[in-house]
Amino acid sequence: MVDSAIRDHPRRIVIAGGSIAGLSAARELRRAGFDGTIDLVDQDPHAPYRRPAVSKAILTGDNVAADVAIEVPDGLGITRSVGVTLRGLDVRRRIVFGERDGEQVEYGYDGLVIATGCEARPWELHREMRGVHVLRHLADGLAMHSSLVGARHVVIVGAGFIGLEVASVCRSLDIDVTVVETAAIPLSRVLGASLGGHLADLHRDTGVRILCGTSVVGLHGRDAVESVTLSSGETVETDLILACVGSRPATDWLESSGLSLRNGVLADHRCVVDAEAGIVAAGDVASWHNPLYGRRMRVEHWANAIEQGGFAARALLGTAAESGLSSVPYFWSEQLGSRLQSVGSAQGHDEVAVLEHDGDTMVVAYRRDERLVAVAGIHAGSRVLGYRAKIESRIPFRSVLDDRVASRA
Repeated sequence: MVDSAIRDHPRRIVIAGGSIAGLSAARELRRAGFDGTIDLVDQDPHAPYRRPAVSKAILTGDNVAADVAIEVPDGLGITRSVGVTLRGLDVRRRIVFGERDGEQVEYGYDGLVIATGCEARPWELHREMRGVHVLRHLADGLAMHSSLVGARHVVIVGAGFIGLEVASVCRSLDIDVTVVETAAIPLSRVLGASLGGHLADLHRDTGVRILCGTSVVGLHGRDAVESVTLSSGETVETDLILACVGSRPATDWLESSGLSLRNGVLADHRCVVDAEAGIVAAGDVASWHNPLYGRRMRVEHWANAIEQGGFAARALLGTAAESGLSSVPYFWSEQLGSRLQSVGSAQGHDEVAVLEHDGDTMVVAYRRDERLVAVAGIHAGSRVLGYRAKIESRIPFRSVLDDRVASRA
């Protein structure tokens, strides 16, 4: 049964967040025939743009801001408000509060799409000195590109996806790179030890220095960073630092709203946050119940933001499937001249099995509760994507291993 509170009254819809999830929601609203007012509100003055380029082509200088901008067609008929810092939400009165250029602004709505994404997690050692960077928004990428010009040494704190992508970019620019990682094996919590270790070895083969089981405990320099001290006691010279210590959902503006916030905005299986109040959520900020996995998850990837933005828009109009958004998450990370790809969700996996390992190529499968829940690989072409249908059909993990044995016989 469709919620009448969602279906009947929207004439003015506010989309909080102007990146790809918000833009996808706007596009789907128009495709679905919504002819009311759409206000797209975002803090980032550059929004929307291709965020994956921020840690790649923007850093190399192959792209400038105009190259990664996503055109918003005039025919879409939306009002864009950029440079707006969101300050609060009154659910009862249906008003979003913001601030722009020191002035208070308000956006009344009938329906609200929360798509504010994530922000870089603060680094405890981040000081106001030149050469210390985070990488989340286009402005961050442009600033770091400027710092990389003429740089000889870079220290990256954190060997996650972004950290290793940037390490790959720096080596392509012939810059010495030291990656500092607290874990024993990079990305082992996400990818498992086999693929995480393999990926680290591939980076080391290109000259990246990856130091595991250690951390940065001190920054040195006067106006600009010149070196760092590690917990091991080693001092590493550097021209700049990139702090990749994770991200967090951008929900500070919702703290007093009364909405349920726990590692994101809590939504049901249809991306509905509050049916009576006409609120849905999409993208990196949304923690929704994925029926395919039977659990709540939050996915910080481009493809999910597009899919979820469209579904949330339909939910707001009351036309989304009642069964909810059953999604096989997909992500990629461009590194080492190839793509690291993953389909499914390996979160909380019980077992990892190597399906292929031939030279630089590795493909691994993940088990949870006897099911195949994800497959990831690098230098594997389209083979990783070939497992999507098997994950959707909830096939037993054992059958994947049996197929591997049969293919080698």
